[in-house]
Amino acid sequence: MEGPRPVPRLTVPILEVPAPEPTGQLAFWSEVGIAPMPVREIASADLVRRRVTALAQEIAAELGGEPLTLAVVLRGAFVFAADLARELISNKMENLLVTFFHASSYRGTKAWRAPLIQELGESSVDGKQTILIIDDIVDQGHTAEAMIKRLSSPTRRVEYCALLDRPEARAVPVYPRYVGFKLAGPGFVVGYGLDYDDKYRELPYLAQWVPSPPVSE
Repeated sequence: MEGPRPVPRLTVPILEVPAPEPTGQLAFWSEVGIAPMPVREIASADLVRRRVTALAQEIAAELGGEPLTLAVVLRGAFVFAADLARELISNKMENLLVTFFHASSYRGTKAWRAPLIQELGESSVDGKQTILIIDDIVDQGHTAEAMIKRLSSPTRRVEYCALLDRPEARAVPVYPRYVGFKLAGPGFVVGYGLDYDDKYRELPYLAQWVPSPPVSE
């Protein structure tokens, strides 16, 4: 008897950072006099939405039919996780639990080597369920490594899902199974939950943050 057929892996789109063209702000903001933001769009809101839908379909095909806990890495992944959870429900994954972890790994554009991982509230993770870690970006990989170590157990399956992956920056050998976009280039990305010093999380698209040039004296 033949076993289950493997689920084909989806081709992951690549986003170029630096972005080729500057992008302004949401149209209505200019009407109220808000200054242009220092960002360049690299993925539109529609493209992000379509990638999240595709990821949910892939996850449901591989992990459907069993209880699944989403371990959401705050704060950058909160928008991604909310949209992904709704898409998973649309794909008939009804046995979902959600728990949240705070990972302190960035100050400005600098990543720490030893992120602090803290679960928020009472734990809903038991010894047998499948865990899907939801993260905004895997860059050097220190946060991903810490999360996997925190949640790994001989009796449970742990998988990693990241909206963004920058494999060229990897400092430790961890790689997410499910990826929304791969980043090519060193630019710092904001929007769709990602921030620069807590700014720009509200943007519905993904963008490169472009620092202002230094003011000459």
